[in-house]
Amino acid sequence: MELVYKDDWQQAEERTEAWWHGAIVDRAVIQVTAPRDAARQGGVESAPDPDKVPEKRLLDWFTDVEQVIPRLEKNVQATYWGGEAFPVVFPVSISMVAVLSAYLGCPYRLVPVSNSGWASPIIEDWDTPPRLAFDPDSGWWLLSKRLLQAASQRAPGRYYVGVPDLNGPGEILARLRDSEKLALDLLDNPGTVKAALDEVNAAWLRYWEACTGTIHQWVGGYFHWMGIWSDLPSTDLQCDFSCMISPVMFEEFFLPGLEQQTRWVTRTIYHLDGPNAVRHLDLLLSLSGLNGIQWVPGAGAPPMSAWIRLLRRIQAKGKLLVLDCEPCEVKTLLSELEPEGLLLSAHCGSEQEARTLLDNVAGWTARKQWVMAR
Repeated sequence: MELVYKDDWQQAEERTEAWWHGAIVDRAVIQVTAPRDAARQGGVESAPDPDKVPEKRLLDWFTDVEQVIPRLEKNVQATYWGGEAFPVVFPVSISMVAVLSAYLGCPYRLVPVSNSGWASPIIEDWDTPPRLAFDPDSGWWLLSKRLLQAASQRAPGRYYVGVPDLNGPGEILARLRDSEKLALDLLDNPGTVKAALDEVNAAWLRYWEACTGTIHQWVGGYFHWMGIWSDLPSTDLQCDFSCMISPVMFEEFFLPGLEQQTRWVTRTIYHLDGPNAVRHLDLLLSLSGLNGIQWVPGAGAPPMSAWIRLLRRIQAKGKLLVLDCEPCEVKTLLSELEPEGLLLSAHCGSEQEARTLLDNVAGWTARKQWVMAR
């Protein structure tokens, strides 16, 4: 799809497609974004800061088509999409974390401080559990569908459209039940929990298919919140609740559902978030259908460049790597890791800084390949 806001979209698609296969075209894959020069100089109007939105207007900020779509389009126009970064919008904001819990019936409120969504549990006991299934008449789903339709209709030739943050069945069930109660349920009601996880996973698939089906009426490509282009079905996998449990419980309760998702969707990247999640890495790496790992060190943890041993461990198992990093870390990561199957994402302060970084990445990759060939 030709894109108004990205001239090199064909090369970016070629590099990203090679990355999906653990290969390299001419340099390491890197997504680089920055404010466009015109935006910095006042030529492009920037979208308002969400932190300045009054609480009473927060719902409209996230769900009113007449507000959301123009704001997203301003952001696309004001952003330099460098390297393998593609202009993509998320009409159902990725700040609305685990919105699938709202589709399944949780009271869902938008929190002004963090500008994100928060779900209140609805499973008080397992004697009268709610029906955890796809509901085409869910109020939050109808809002989401309207936003996806509005953005997708305007997208062709301009930008791509990504799916909402549906999250994973483990995290969704934790929001439906409450994390601490669910942790106890793993001991007290294991069979009931497994059955509920199966229901949530089935609902996850139906909503994911409904989202992509809505988008693809007007525009192609598959995007989830990591912003990675794919022409084949792709999605993120998650289970932040895993930080509360042992690998034994993770393997028994949550790994089967994740493995099922890797069979449902062609390309999958697992979001591994924080040191407490690392204990499950070997189990995740054992999933033959899992394409890659996105490592996020977590709040207060050392920067990305301090995790080289962990990252090499992932690459040694033949998995793709997705890493958000500071521009100053790019050279270190490229020198310490294999460029094949490596995707870096960095945000620069200016368009010129982003272009310089891209030029450097090409040079650093070529130099490393020359050294390795000797």
